[in-house]
Amino acid sequence: MQRLLQHMFLVALILTSTASAYGQTIDLAMRRQIDQAIQRCLQADGTPSASVAIVMDDHLAYANAFGEAVLTTHLATSTATRYQLASISKTFTAQAVLLLVADGKLSLNDPVRRWFPDLTGASQISVRELLNHTSGYPDHYPESYPAGAKGAAASPDRIINEWGHHQLLFPPGTQFHYSNLEYEIAGRIVEKVSGEPLFQFMQEHIFGPLQMTSTMDLDTIPDGSTALATGYVQNALAPLQPAPHEGPGWSFGSGQVVTTAEDVARWDAAFLQHRLLPEREAAEEVTMARLVNGGTYPSALGLFVSRDNSPIRYYHTGEGLGFEAINLIYPEAHMAFVVLTNTNVKATYLKIANQLTYLLVPPNKDEIFARKLFAGLQHGQPDRSAFSSDLNKYMSDAMLAEYRSSLGSLGAVQSFTVASEHVTDGLETRDYNITVGGHALKLHLLLTDGRLEDAAITDASTD
Repeated sequence: MQRLLQHMFLVALILTSTASAYGQTIDLAMRRQIDQAIQRCLQADGTPSASVAIVMDDHLAYANAFGEAVLTTHLATSTATRYQLASISKTFTAQAVLLLVADGKLSLNDPVRRWFPDLTGASQISVRELLNHTSGYPDHYPESYPAGAKGAAASPDRIINEWGHHQLLFPPGTQFHYSNLEYEIAGRIVEKVSGEPLFQFMQEHIFGPLQMTSTMDLDTIPDGSTALATGYVQNALAPLQPAPHEGPGWSFGSGQVVTTAEDVARWDAAFLQHRLLPEREAAEEVTMARLVNGGTYPSALGLFVSRDNSPIRYYHTGEGLGFEAINLIYPEAHMAFVVLTNTNVKATYLKIANQLTYLLVPPNKDEIFARKLFAGLQHGQPDRSAFSSDLNKYMSDAMLAEYRSSLGSLGAVQSFTVASEHVTDGLETRDYNITVGGHALKLHLLLTDGRLEDAAITDASTD
């Protein structure tokens, strides 16, 4: 553990020297585009506020905040405003476990029975399966209403004892099922092994060394405190209203971290610098779940993994009572994006993240091809050399004129993301979600041996 702390203190020093270097890799024109993209998303959705941080070249390159942290008092948000991370907290709980693994205090293959011998499946379920959501345990969180039991305090052990004796949803290691209960159990394992409260352990071994000085424990913050932004919810189309209060204990291990976008970015920078964990544990952290049938699922340990044809992405989202957030890491590009918002109504956090990645993350060759094709269709002049003979016959000049007249006036693309990619019987299907001029579109492509057999653009808002 001492060796790990030395590594992390070094990261803290690096971050201290680079955190003030805003704009070093993002010029003024790009900063203006980023600011405008965020403001556009907030205005379109009526989201009260967002706090955003961007890591580039492994250091904090951008941080800004927009909107109001508290609507009733018109309190402006700032980069110092704290938000609930909700399930992004699982990333830190998983790292706490991995720190103990690195120190030889436990193994990812240890059965749950070592600490909780009476739980259902305790002899068959491993620590690893808790962390990658393949244990089969149910999820306690969505079945407890904030106005009911969840409005009062609850101990993690009470929740574990109540829900950990339910029948498993499936045999351990055979399927994926997202469960907050698994991280309640994992958090208590950290406490039993370390002899310290979970948040205290994370403070001493993660947040403190990385100088994440704004990070707090949700369970210690009283209802109505000005220590964090107010979270907002909406009933149907009614006005936003403050989210109900959640009693301490309900988010233990699975969602108890409250912090700023900058503090999360400090963790991301350390992650990209490979300073958080020794090599073996760092590899485990981003290894996809291996299922009993030999397949995999893109859930690692406190992070999800996307290794499709797009650049590799590690990420976790968070949705709490009145809060939504995403932490999105592109290791090959040495970039990370943190977006925190204080309402869970319209997924504004994801729209912001998509627009930022479009502006900053280099696309792969398939996406470059798709972007070029869309631009060509938008202007009625696609590169027909990429078309098959059948598509060239089908896509008439009259059809291209309709593409130009309906899309040409929408302006510049705001986001361009892969929706799905697969190959069946030699026919490759690629679907992309596109935001342009305030419209949500879908680009559908069919290819054989790199030759475009079909292309269509449809209105995604009607899907």
